[in-house]
Amino acid sequence: MLFWGAFLAHHAVFGQSTSNSLDSTAALTYWYQPSFVVMHDMAIRNRVWIPEEIKNRSSLFGIRHSRGQGDFKAAQGTDGLIQSQLYTEGKTDWRKTSFWGRFSYDRSAEDSTALRHQSRWNVDAPLYFGSLRKNKYSRETYKLDAGIQRAFFDAKLPISLGIDYRLGSHYSNNDPRGDIKDMNLQFELSVGHNLPTFSYHIAGIWGYGSERVNVGYKNDKYTTNTEDPLYVNWMMNGFGSASERLKEINYNDIIHRKGVGAHILLKPNDRNKIYFNSRYLNEEQSFRRNDNSKQTYLSLNDYKKDIGSIDFLWSRQMHRKRLLRVALQGQIENGQDFNYSYLANNYTYRRHEISFKTQLAVHQYLFEGHAGMYKTEKKDGVSGNQMEFDQVKLGLGLNRTFRLGQSADIIGTIAYTKQWSPSHNLYVSELNTGDFGKQILYQDYLYDTAPSNSWNMSWVWGTHHAKNNWSIQLQMDYQCRGNLVPIDYTLSSVPGKNWFLGKLGVSYIF
Repeated sequence: MLFWGAFLAHHAVFGQSTSNSLDSTAALTYWYQPSFVVMHDMAIRNRVWIPEEIKNRSSLFGIRHSRGQGDFKAAQGTDGLIQSQLYTEGKTDWRKTSFWGRFSYDRSAEDSTALRHQSRWNVDAPLYFGSLRKNKYSRETYKLDAGIQRAFFDAKLPISLGIDYRLGSHYSNNDPRGDIKDMNLQFELSVGHNLPTFSYHIAGIWGYGSERVNVGYKNDKYTTNTEDPLYVNWMMNGFGSASERLKEINYNDIIHRKGVGAHILLKPNDRNKIYFNSRYLNEEQSFRRNDNSKQTYLSLNDYKKDIGSIDFLWSRQMHRKRLLRVALQGQIENGQDFNYSYLANNYTYRRHEISFKTQLAVHQYLFEGHAGMYKTEKKDGVSGNQMEFDQVKLGLGLNRTFRLGQSADIIGTIAYTKQWSPSHNLYVSELNTGDFGKQILYQDYLYDTAPSNSWNMSWVWGTHHAKNNWSIQLQMDYQCRGNLVPIDYTLSSVPGKNWFLGKLGVSYIF
């Protein structure tokens, strides 16, 4: 009661800026108030809107430490997570050109993760190595994102360039030892036309990436092991179709992307802005193992995926310091492979998702509601394994800003989300699927169909001087599941009851 009373007390100051100009918005409010964060994040996903929705001459430098613990996880999840992050972001205008950039370095340690050696960036890929033995994984990731826009001919012809670059290293510390290197580079070049109440941009997208995976043993006795099931290495090539792999445990995954995008902004009046963004991406992955042949490699699997997405956002400034934001995002992914063992398509993957969020700011309060629907299908043609499930998420949130004297604020947020699966189905072939594949399929099925309740709370303390401000962020997330659906198979472990994640960060705003 005391906690809710603090949110509902009447003496706090307004959480929203009284100015219509983004650049005059207080820096702490811009970086951490949810109604500004939703606009900022939309502009980062769609770099053509950086001049519209990214605050100019405001930069952020921060560090964040996270800890996660629990046993409510997917089959290839982790029991414990320790992560540290260093990041910086900012935007400036120079000679009619907008420059935005963001850099981050992440270092994490995962405890007790099994069944897959992976970078965690390519989770639906059909080919990977894994074992029943639990590993401790260390991960380092560097990300550099940038956006540039220059408007020509009296600001009527904007040309934009978005760049995303990622470089990662992942390795496990015990047998079987995985060593994974990944990189991704993507460009999006856009040309647009600005009118007083209407703007549009057409984009072309090109990307390249790779994952290089090696698995080995420090202890030689495991290199020819076929008796101890914990240390046997398996190669998955499909959905549940796995075979033992005792030597040459490596592959390279070469990734190519190409696509197009369209971005539209409507400004019917001074109080309304409507953004509509859409993209189509074609992604091709080629899994291969290097050898001494004339071709220099052996093809294992080609995986192609089509991805279509929409990103809609409506912002309305109403009377009496009221503000409305409505966001809608949707995505459709359709993937299928060409398995060189069968010289035919074997694995298919489909995921459809749509999410809706609305925010209403009334004086010092911000009320939020969100909903999402997700449908996933995975199928293996040779074994007949098939999984289908739907997920529904509904949530509510409340945010408020408290004034501490003349030079500091506290921004508090509490939220609740409920998730369940209204329909689901799993078929696993008893004859064509070994224990390794069954552990993955059944555990994931239990995790993805389990009902759960999530509670989230975050606090941000920060100064609000004209420039050079500090902030401290604290976030706590807790998720608890309900009853698992019944299955006709005995697992070595099932998804547990809880997952907790805590984050503590410090940032300097300048």
